[in-house]
Amino acid sequence: MEHKLDKKTVGFTLSYAYATIFSALLVILKETYEPIKDAMKALTGHHWATHGLLTLLVFFILGYVFAKDKYLEKYDEKKLTNLTIWSTVIATILITGYFLIHTLAS
Repeated sequence: MEHKLDKKTVGFTLSYAYATIFSALLVILKETYEPIKDAMKALTGHHWATHGLLTLLVFFILGYVFAKDKYLEKYDEKKLTNLTIWSTVIATILITGYFLIHTLAS
C-alpha cells in the first residue's frame, strides 16, 4: 500500500520536531536566566503563556516555510515517524535531564 504525503504534512511534521526542541530549550533557558523568565511574564502575565505562544509561533511559521516542494521529496513516512519520535525523546531528555541535575544540585 503506497501512501502519498502532501507538502503540509511534511512541513508541519518537520516543524513539530523543531518546535519541540525549541520548547525544551526555552524551558531550560528561562529556568537558568531569570531576566528571560521575567520578560516572558511581562509580555502576557505569565511566563508559561508566553512560552506557549512562542512555541506556537515557531510551529506555524516553520510549518509554512517547510511546506515547500523541496522537502516533499526528501521525506517519506518512515523518516517523518522517526523524526517525530526522536525529537520527542530528545526534548524529554533535555527537560528531564535539566530538572534532574537542578534537583540533585540543590
